[in-house]
Amino acid sequence: MRPTSWPALPQQTNLLSKEYGTLNEFLVRFNPSQQITVRADTELCFFGDYPTLASIKASYGSNAPAMWLVPQLKDLSEYCGCKEKLSGTPLEECACVIAAEFYYLKISELMLFFHRFKAAKYGRFYGSIDPIVIIQSLYEFLKERNAAIDRAEREKEAQMREDWKKDGISIEDWLTIKSIIAMYNSDYVVTKADYSRMQRLYREFHVNRPNKK
Repeated sequence: MRPTSWPALPQQTNLLSKEYGTLNEFLVRFNPSQQITVRADTELCFFGDYPTLASIKASYGSNAPAMWLVPQLKDLSEYCGCKEKLSGTPLEECACVIAAEFYYLKISELMLFFHRFKAAKYGRFYGSIDPIVIIQSLYEFLKERNAAIDRAEREKEAQMREDWKKDGISIEDWLTIKSIIAMYNSDYVVTKADYSRMQRLYREFHVNRPNKK
């Protein structure tokens, strides 16, 4: 049974099918009952290799992200116990808005969000399910997500500094390497002096040279 009234999508070769199978198999595998299992490891939710809404769209078609979101939203609607449930056009439109505005989120992050919403960490409904409250709560969730990402980056940077300190690299040279890596990952034109110093530092401390994009 299809989760929405949308027409069937044509079968297509896609990026996720090797791991998750067809779209229907994907929807079954990550149905709302899996929220408790997925959210159990918060770090994996944020940093694991779960697909994003964008990758689902690229693999299974433009309707696929909303088709996955509809059951998640219906489950939330049932859980909250409001007399007026989220259904029909408002349900589908809410799914489409989330798919369009939060396309970069992984399904694991969204399942974590829905679980936290159920745990009363965000807004609440009064009498009926309000899609605006769900969207506003997603923005609150983004603050938590961004804080987790910033924390992980700081921890990674601190560990990198410790590792390079053990090899005898100075703070000045570490900052130089860091800035040159950033240059190589941007449109900045690296000067001959920058390049020469990078070669010396990378040769001396056996650090892998970054690939120029």
